[in-house]
Parts: sequence; structure tokens; C-alpha cells
Amino acid sequence: MIGIDFGTHGSGISWCTYGGRNDDPGERRINFFNTWAGQPVASVKNLSALLVDAQGEVLGWGYDARRRALANTHGADEPRYFNGFKMGLMEQAVAERAGLGRENEVIEEAAGDDEEDDEDEDEDQGDKATPENVAEGTGEEEGAQDEATSDLVVLSGSRRQNAESLISAYLRNLYETALAQVTASGYDRDDIRWCLTVPAIWTDEQKQVMRDIAGRAGFPMEDGRLILALEPEAAAHYALVSGVKVAGGASDGASLMEPGCRFIVVDCGGGTVDLTAYETDAEGRMVEIGLPIGGPHGAEEINRAFRDEHLLDRFGKLEILQDLAADHPEALLDLTEAFERAKLHFGPGETDPIYLTLPTAIDRRIGATVRKRLARKQNGVTDAIVVTADEARSLFDNVVPDILDLIDEQLKEVQNTATAGSREPVVLLVGGFSASPLLQHAVKEHLKGRANVLVPPDPGAAVLYGAAHYAYEPHTRARRSRLTYGTCYCPEFEEGVDPEEYRFTLSTGEAHCKARFSKLVTRGDLVNTDQEAHLAYVPLEGTTRKLTFSLFSSTEPDPRYVTDPGCAYLGKITVDLKKVMAFALQDRGVTLYMRFGETEIKARAVVRESGEEAATSLRFQTNY
Repeated sequence: MIGIDFGTHGSGISWCTYGGRNDDPGERRINFFNTWAGQPVASVKNLSALLVDAQGEVLGWGYDARRRALANTHGADEPRYFNGFKMGLMEQAVAERAGLGRENEVIEEAAGDDEEDDEDEDEDQGDKATPENVAEGTGEEEGAQDEATSDLVVLSGSRRQNAESLISAYLRNLYETALAQVTASGYDRDDIRWCLTVPAIWTDEQKQVMRDIAGRAGFPMEDGRLILALEPEAAAHYALVSGVKVAGGASDGASLMEPGCRFIVVDCGGGTVDLTAYETDAEGRMVEIGLPIGGPHGAEEINRAFRDEHLLDRFGKLEILQDLAADHPEALLDLTEAFERAKLHFGPGETDPIYLTLPTAIDRRIGATVRKRLARKQNGVTDAIVVTADEARSLFDNVVPDILDLIDEQLKEVQNTATAGSREPVVLLVGGFSASPLLQHAVKEHLKGRANVLVPPDPGAAVLYGAAHYAYEPHTRARRSRLTYGTCYCPEFEEGVDPEEYRFTLSTGEAHCKARFSKLVTRGDLVNTDQEAHLAYVPLEGTTRKLTFSLFSSTEPDPRYVTDPGCAYLGKITVDLKKVMAFALQDRGVTLYMRFGETEIKARAVVRESGEEAATSLRFQTNY
């Protein structure tokens, strides 16, 4: 069992063998990799970074990429250093965040919207979800094209495409490192189950894209060989078996394993903050009691504020920072990472300033005017960037209030499930940013009298260790459906009820309705992980060789039409009927089964007459 925690700032590998004493979660031995090339000290996390030359060849990854980048002289043909590229899979509003620090900006500006995969004209029209084009498809389905794998990073596409190329290259290095470590111990690659973590707030399309990227990076694609785990959920698996402690204090003996314990997992990472809420059932398994929420409020947002606001204040002109980013990106990177290390030790009662020595390249570049400005603003200090205690707290204010608001929102969901005798809920802080004393103090003070604030041992590694536990034995029993899901179907037209513009006529003369919403699950429903929602469908025309279902979501509980307010087109489900074309039309009906309780939505279809499964594919559209 191998867990891969791919994070915005750092990533790691954990694994364990199956069977024996490891069947007991409390006794399970989790191994990890901590000998990364170029690392300054031993760590279970490597930097999520790449050094790429002009031809797209990866020259280094992780700490080694950073070491080489700092040693390089900058020039037009010099290798480029990339980090933070995981955020490129987030929605455009997040991925296209403006600001300075372009030496760390991974993905180049796109000249418009992301390009969709090429599909036929009818399918493109179906994406628009109007009554005229959401009816059943009858054309031939194009076979999925296998994407060619390459060791080269291609950076000539959109912002999103560039991110995917960088992620694939980085995951390939993680995969090969983990595989070499485990196979060296005598295990075969076919004996390995992999678990890859993803943010809880990612859409189903983003999770599907991550699975596709992992396949291009070398991970197995067979069902069950690669599973995705939500990052806070993986951290909760670790916390369940590792023990917890009160934030900033000694252990109070609280246990998440006790039946009835209700807890919120707050995963504070480099790029995002994700929150999920659970209740422990009588068997010690987790039942989700709140919908996942979150946002781009991770530690990198503080670094961005340091670059864009604090350094601008010290240097005085935007042009100076832009010139440094263009001519000495490695020096600006070094300065930002020095602040990154310092801020994790900054406590709530801190009064001493943070001193960041100017890198040599920057120290030589700034002129007399900037020196005078530094001296005036920093009490005579000109060879360092000084961040006073009040200024540091102000930088933290870029994210801490947002994190507290998210916790309040999720806590309301948890309090709504309270019954007589319910204990005070628990807020579990995990993720690298959760190690911040200031953040721990802020959360604890904010929730005083409302919830216990707990931190597992080594919160920055909680997701990493939890990924191996999740691969071994998922402890999640049920999840909340975040939306109402259903398909577009075409029942008989109801006179006086359905709008006339939705009417269409079959070759048999029967009138049907184009845009009805066939509900599979309702927003907020508690769905067991092994539960399948199902509905029966029959082709409308005898020439139909495939059934193409348009998958829709809604924020409302009972939409009648897929065009109702709150409805959104998500993608398509295709069922191949070629093998049953010899059957009578009424015998070609299929039962569509869908799982909404797992990390990923899954679909399968069974021909009712024969009982055999039909080839079924589910693809989500890019921008939902």
C-alpha cells in the first residue's frame, strides 16, 4: 500500500505491507521516504518543484531543483524553476491570481478560455444544455484517444494545460521513486495499491483530470489499483489511530474513535484550506455530516502578500520588484523561502521582528534611493528585510479571518446534528500550515467554549501517513452528496404540464419531452460508500447503437427540467449497445448504476434482458 501526498508546497511517499500486525490500525507500521536529493535536512516531504530547460527536459525536481535553480545564473535560455503548479487545476479565478513573484508563477497567461477536447458537433451542442440538444444521442461514440506519454514538459498551451504537463512530470518522479523503493524490498509492481490525495473542494472533473494525469505519469489505471482520497479525510484516518493533543497544550485524552464523536477536519496546506466534518459510528468508521468546503487560503497566500505588499513597501516601486523577478528570480525565491521558514515559528505573543538577510544578488542590485528608503522604514537596517511583529500579524490576516469563517460555517452543520447528550465537537487541525503557533492560537481563541481544538502528532505529515492508512482500509462509511445529481431523459410528453418547446416526436409518432431531470440522488443525502443509485432506461429509436446520458447537477432538491435555475451540465455517460442490437427494442433497456458515496463518482450499466454489463464511460466537462 503506497500513499502519495501531492501538495502545493511539498509532497511525500508513505507505504506499508499488507497483512499480519498491520491489520490492526493501531499497530500498523507506516514507512516513509526521507532521503531526497538536495534536501537541507531529512524530511518526509520533498518540495513540489521542477527545474525545466528550454527544450522541456526536467533537470531536477524537489529540493534538487531548488538547489540547482539557486546556483544558476539567470538568462533567456537558462532553465526555469516552477513551483505551486498544483493550483493550476483550481478554478480560473484562483489559478489566475494576479500579483508579483513571477519567478514562482508557474503557468503562463492563457489567451482566453481553456480549450475543450475535440468532439463532434452534436456533443459540443449538448454541452450547452438547451432543450434542443439535451435529448438522447444516437450517433457513434468516438473511442477515447490514448494520450502519449512523454518525459518532456510542454509549456505552450493554456494555463491549465501547462499545469497538467508540470504535474505529470512531477508525479512521474514521485511514482518512480516510490516504485524503486518498494520493489527493492522484493515486492512486485503488480502487488501495489496506490492512493493519491486530492483537495476536498475539487470538482469531479478536477479529480478525473488528476487521475488521467497520474496515468500519464505511470500510475496503474485499473479499477482498485489507484484510488483517490480527499486530503482532510486521509488526515482523519491518521488522526483516528495516532492520538491527538490539545492545540498548544497537553493531551486532554480526547479520542476521535469513540462512537458519537463529531469532528471537523481543517486541512491547512500551502495552497488551499479544506474542511470536512464527520461523526464516528459504533464500528469506529466515519460518517460525513457536513458538505466539504474550503478555499485558496493556504500558507502561500501569506507568502504572496509578503512579496506583493511588504517587499513593494520596502523597495518603493513596482518596477524594482519586476526587474528583480526578471533578472534575479533565484534571489527573490531565496528571500521568500526565508520568510516562509520564519513565519511558521511566529507566535501570537511575538514582539521581536523577523530579520531576513538580503541575498547577495539583491544587495548588489539596489541603489542608494532604495537604501535610504530601507533605512527610513527599518530603523537604519539596510542589509536585511525587516518584518515587525505587527506587520507579520497583518500578513497573517490575509488568510486567518477567512479560515475562521470557514470553520464557523462548518461548525453550524455539525451543531445541527447534535442530540441530547452530544459532546462538544472537535476541530482537528492538520496540514503544514496548521503547525503555525499563531494559527493554532487564533483557532483556539475563536472557538473557546464551542469546540475542542486538537492537533495530531506532526500535522504536516498527517495527510501523508493517512494516505497509506486509507489505501490499506478506508474507514469512511458514508458521505454527503454535495449536489442533486441526475440525467436528462425523455419521457412521454405531459399535455398541459410540459412546455410546448420541449415536445419532440419519435418515428412512431409518440410525443416525448426533451429536457426532463431524472434524479439519482438529492443534495445533502447521506450516501453509503457501497451504495448505488439506479434508474432504468430504454432506447427511443431502433437505430440507437449507444445511449448517451447528459449528467446534470442542481442546487435544488427536486428540479423537473435540466434547464431549471440551479441546474448545470456536468458531463456525459455513454453506454455501448452494439452487442445487444439483435434484441428487440424493448429488450435493449439498461439499468444505470451510479455511486456518489466514494471519492469519485462512478457509473456502470447492465442490460436488463441479459444481465451483462455494457461498456460504460463517464467524462466530465472542463469548466463546471
